[in-house]
Parts: sequence; structure tokens; C-alpha cells
Amino acid sequence: ATSPGLKAPPVRPERTPMAEAAEEPEFPAMAPESAEELTDEQIDKQAELKQAAQEAQEDGKLDEALEKMTAALCIGCPTAMMYAKRAQLLVKLDRPKAAINDCTAALVVNPDSAKAMKIRARAYAGLQKWEEAHADFQTALKIDYDEDTEDASKEAEKMAKELKAAAVQQRNKAEEAEYHRKLQESKEAYEAAMKAREGEWKEAKEKEEAEKRKAEEERKAQERAEAERKAEE
Repeated sequence: ATSPGLKAPPVRPERTPMAEAAEEPEFPAMAPESAEELTDEQIDKQAELKQAAQEAQEDGKLDEALEKMTAALCIGCPTAMMYAKRAQLLVKLDRPKAAINDCTAALVVNPDSAKAMKIRARAYAGLQKWEEAHADFQTALKIDYDEDTEDASKEAEKMAKELKAAAVQQRNKAEEAEYHRKLQESKEAYEAAMKAREGEWKEAKEKEEAEKRKAEEERKAQERAEAERKAEE
């Protein structure tokens, strides 16, 4: 069955990446890494903040809910579910990169958190990272199957294949364009070489003809001189 609060509309391929994801604010604060076991007072305070976050979310006050859940996390010793719930808030706030960061943190705490895996998959889909989305959807389905995730996984797989095919087509076009460019360069180089050779041939021919004319003129001059010599005798 679908985890409470996780059900989401199908992945929409026509949708552009989540609103200005590249310009997301800084990621919200994470829990301290060196936190020791919480005291009873800290546990009570964390529970109070989690409840406040839940109530704010139910009232549609997402920013306030995020603030409360972040405060709860920063007390320390967070569960995978706490990170997953904050990730869910971040997705609703169009902050997919931060959501992915939280889901990854949740999966460090509990590698079998289907909720974190499904939320991260949808965040990847929002960024049009279809291969990553499909991989996470598939892993999540093995842990906790539901039809919505199955449908989203199929859509992500379809989009990943289309994106890959488009990339291959673009690469082929680029390679073809490069081939024709080099072919044109070779043609121009050949024509330039032939033109240069033609100039050399023309120059050699003109030189040869000039030498022939000179030889003919010298021959005729000799004939005239011989004729004149004979006439004088």
C-alpha cells in the first residue's frame, strides 16, 4: 500500500523542471553528525516540533512546517522518516535538489526507506533526470509496491528512453555535420592545390613556349647570317 501522505499525481513529462530549481535557496540545515543519545527533554522537544510541523502542513503553512521540522532535525538523532517528511515538504515547495539531499540522508539512516526512495524519484523526475528517477522508482517498488509508483516508473522509463534516443540523434547529427565540414575542407584544399598546380603548369608552359620562340628566333638568325655569308661570296 502507498505510504500515508506519499500519493502524488502522475509524473508529467510535458512539465518543465521544477520552478527555477537551479536557483534553489541553500539546503536547510541537517542534523548534527556527532549528536549523542537524546535526553528525555530533547525527545519531548523534538516530538513537539514534529507535531507543530504536521499541524502547519495540514494548515497549508509549508514554510512554517519546514522551519519546525528543521528545528526538530537539528536537535539530533533524526530518523529516516523525519528526513523523508522534510523532503516531501521541500518537493511541495519546488526545491527538488534539497529534497534529494534529504532523501539521500534518510537512506543513509535506513537504506530500505521506500518513502525516501519514492520522494527522491519524484524529485529527480521534477528535474527531468529520468534515468535516476526510474532507478529509484524500481528500487522503491521492490520494497513497497503501489500502483501509482508503478505508473510513475513506467513513465520515467519511457522518458529516459526518449531522452537517450534524442541524445543519440543529436550526436549523430553532430557527427554528420562534422563529416561534411571536413569533407568540404578537403574539397577546398584540393581545389586550392589544383589551382596552385594549374598556375605552376601555366608558368612552365609559358616558359617552355618562350624558350621555343627564342630557339626559333636564333635558328632563323643563323639562317639569315648563313645566307648573307653565301651572298657575299
